[in-house]
Amino acid sequence: MQKVTVSPEQDASSKDKSLDVFARYFEQADAIHREAWWVLTNERPPIGKSPFGKVQRALLASQNIKLTNKSMFSCDRYLVKRDVLGANGFPQKAEIFEKCSEKIAAKKIAEFSAPSLKEIQATFFPENLEEILGLGATVLNKHIQCTFNGDEQGQLQKLKCKDWSQDRTKEQMIRLDVYDYEKAGKNLIKLRGKVYENLSDTRKIEADIPMEGKIYVTETELYPPEPTPTPKPSPTPKATAAQERAPGAPPLTLPPEGGAVQVVPPGVGVPEEGEPPALTPLHLPPPRGQAVDPDVMMQRQQNQQGPVPEDHEMIEEVPQQDGAQQPQDVVPPAPPAAGGVYGR
Repeated sequence: MQKVTVSPEQDASSKDKSLDVFARYFEQADAIHREAWWVLTNERPPIGKSPFGKVQRALLASQNIKLTNKSMFSCDRYLVKRDVLGANGFPQKAEIFEKCSEKIAAKKIAEFSAPSLKEIQATFFPENLEEILGLGATVLNKHIQCTFNGDEQGQLQKLKCKDWSQDRTKEQMIRLDVYDYEKAGKNLIKLRGKVYENLSDTRKIEADIPMEGKIYVTETELYPPEPTPTPKPSPTPKATAAQERAPGAPPLTLPPEGGAVQVVPPGVGVPEEGEPPALTPLHLPPPRGQAVDPDVMMQRQQNQQGPVPEDHEMIEEVPQQDGAQQPQDVVPPAPPAAGGVYGR
């Protein structure tokens, strides 16, 4: 019996090469994403720390290839379920799970279908990729769809993704509606999307990354900020009549609208509504039986009314008290002889 020796090259050619080609596609997509994210955030992620890199590691692990940098992810153990539907190996589809504990169910992070070796259609599930995409993308939980196109040598020629969501900071998330890579295109990478703050879109973001030349990134406010109203200075309250009066002055009794202000001397009470005004010492009649000095009376009237004409007859009006008879005009009698006293 003749023994047949199989060379390593022949042995490698007999294996299914599709997984190796697919792993190279995801590896190149990870490099593209590192450049795109560096342009959008000014931070370049580590090699392999993207959804593309995580699927690549899962495909390598399914081929018993030892993984490097095991500390990159909190969980770096995978399960790949692959279904080959054609006799020639195509079409085929696969599901990629992350599984680090027997007590916890495996988490589905991605799936893909391949109609041929040159094309892959992949879906990523952000709810199980929070460690990479961030909390905002996990809450939004919109599946990311990507299409890969390559050549026979396993070189990625085109990559198109939509609904790509990833946190830029703790407060901001970027969601890309257009995420295109074309190796032979004028712009190597074209990005179009929005910036979200607290899950509300605030700005539009655009980036063009050519193979050579300047990189253009623009962010535009979607809604103009509302003008901040200028606070008006509060008017200084006008001083009230009581505040404007000098200290120690008698209090003011404010009358009804249209009335005059009444000054109440100290010690005199304010009359109740409907009650006749109190008589002041200036208007009290002289006690009964007491003579009235005409000189005092004349001086009092002159102080109130000004100088009295020579031919003016002095008459004093005495206010009527409650229950008193109507006072009569008081006419001073003829002056007596010098030193005399007169009376009523």
